[in-house]
Amino acid sequence: MRRLKDDTADLHALAEQYVRILDADARISDYARYLRAMLGYHLPIEETFAANDDLAQLGFAAQRRRKSHLLERDLETLGEERPFARCTAMPALPSMGHCIGAAYVIEGSTLGGRYILSRLPAVLAAVRGSATAFLEGYGAETGARWRAFGAIVERALADRDAEDAAVAGARATFSTLIDWLAMFEGRDERRVAS
Repeated sequence: MRRLKDDTADLHALAEQYVRILDADARISDYARYLRAMLGYHLPIEETFAANDDLAQLGFAAQRRRKSHLLERDLETLGEERPFARCTAMPALPSMGHCIGAAYVIEGSTLGGRYILSRLPAVLAAVRGSATAFLEGYGAETGARWRAFGAIVERALADRDAEDAAVAGARATFSTLIDWLAMFEGRDERRVAS
């Protein structure tokens, strides 16, 4: 877990630059755009996780860890209409290690969501409790589920090759997520190379 954090810190920081909802001048429309972007990314990657029997055997309960339904609920609460765009440029995840790295990014977003929720600017305070199911993540279970995921990571990454694959999968996931968020923000430039 420490290596995944350290070896993806640059991309994590870059991804945060595309989360405009913490800006003091953020509006409800910025929040809705963020939710649409996250839904478009979560749907296909959750399908990838659900189809991976090896993840299930490790104890990663993909169905219980889904968050796309929370995003859909929040968007419906905000009055956003379907269809929602889906990301088609997803990371290649050719091995179990790569999948663990991708899951690290997605599961980490539950911790990030709790952080974002605690720091929403005043103009977005009205959505708290009504359209923040995604940011609330697993609620009171967030910490316990993160620790359980950490135990899965430790079991799955038993050697240096598996660790390397996980880092590659996490970096690829961050990179494709950043590209997707940049498109939603109308910005194509990337300030850090992946």
